[in-house]
Parts: sequence; structure tokens; C-alpha cells
Amino acid sequence: MSEYWTYQMISDKLERDLDLQSETFIEPAELLSYINEAIREAEAEIHGIYEDYFISRDPLTFVNGQEEYLLPSNIYAHKIRRIVYRNGSKVYTIDRIKDWRKFEEYALENINKSSTTYNYFLINSVPGSPKILLSPPAKEDGAYATVWYLRKANRLVNLTDICDIPEFINFVLQYVKVRCIEKEQGNPNLQKSREDLEQQRQQMTSSLGSMVPDAMNDLEPDLHMYTEMS
Repeated sequence: MSEYWTYQMISDKLERDLDLQSETFIEPAELLSYINEAIREAEAEIHGIYEDYFISRDPLTFVNGQEEYLLPSNIYAHKIRRIVYRNGSKVYTIDRIKDWRKFEEYALENINKSSTTYNYFLINSVPGSPKILLSPPAKEDGAYATVWYLRKANRLVNLTDICDIPEFINFVLQYVKVRCIEKEQGNPNLQKSREDLEQQRQQMTSSLGSMVPDAMNDLEPDLHMYTEMS
């Protein structure tokens, strides 16, 4: 099992490696900002290669007559993998309405109110508060849907907070080292540190590229349309 590093452990390691115990040119707040910057950098690489590393889920609780619902607070770039409806034996995917026809479908549904299933698309009307727009509005009360989504990597604030990308902690450490060394003008170790960082990045992307634990790499056909027609 991978070891999860805390902010305290990361900070202590960096201070030892860079001999920062008696230095003041890198303040603790600045070091923390570099650590979270490194996590964001690793996070972007992970999402670009193996998104399901951060797969998560949240219940979507319907309120009768309500059409707008907040996205999960820790969602990454509005990335929803699936919304699944389940009420007793009734289970189906709440499909995202395709961009080229979503406004017309939404308007027509509000007029006809004939659909027996839900669809959705995302809206971003209020800064910092993107939402799921359910079509038609909920016709019932209850947590009848699950949002499967891609979450953000954990950000560190307190000393006991954990970095939840343990396989790539060496990338995080090396990234911070480069940022610290960059502050020292003329430091002869800068070029080597940057090369080491790119080596860690390549190792990370290589690991992500083969991160399918069961070796089932066949393309999955989407037979949903044929199922509906049968």
C-alpha cells in the first residue's frame, strides 16, 4: 500500500534536502504555495492521461419542481463522468443533452412536459457556482441519482493534511525544489534540478499510461442505442 505523505512530512523532507532549517529566504507560507502548485501540476498531468485516478461520486437529491443543482464542491473542471438515476428497479443514465440542440430540447420539454426520463446540461450563470440544469425539473423528492465525477487532488493547508497522489510524491518534491532553487540567482544546481524534474514527469506520465489494473484494455462499444431499440 502506498504511503500517504502529510504536509509536515513533505515540508521536513524539503527542508533537509535543501538545507532550509536555518534559512529564511523561503518562508513557510511560500513553501506551502509551491507544494500546492506542484500538486496542481501533477493533477493536470493525471487528468490528461488517466482521469479515473480521481473518480468520485455524490448523491443528487431531487426537490420536486427544482431544475438547478450545485455541482460537487471538489469537482475538477466540471468533469462529470456519468449521472445515474435509480429508483427501485428503474435504473438509467441521465444523459447530457448534446450542445447543438440543448436549448431547443430544454424549451420544448418545458412546454410539452412529456418526458418520462431526465436529461441535463451544465450552466454557469453565477461566478463560482456552476450548476446542473435538470430537464425536466424534478418530479419527485429524494436522492434518486448519483453523480460520478472527477475530483480535484487534495490541497494542503494544515500540517496533518495528506497529499493524495502518493505514487508521484517524488514529482511533487522535485517540483518544489526547482521553485526554491530558482529563487537563488546563479545557483549551479538549477539546470540539473530541472532535468531531474522532467525525468520525474516522464516517469509519472509513463506510470499513468499503463495504470489499468486488470489489463482489460479493449475498447468498450457503446450498445446503449441498440438496447433502447430492442
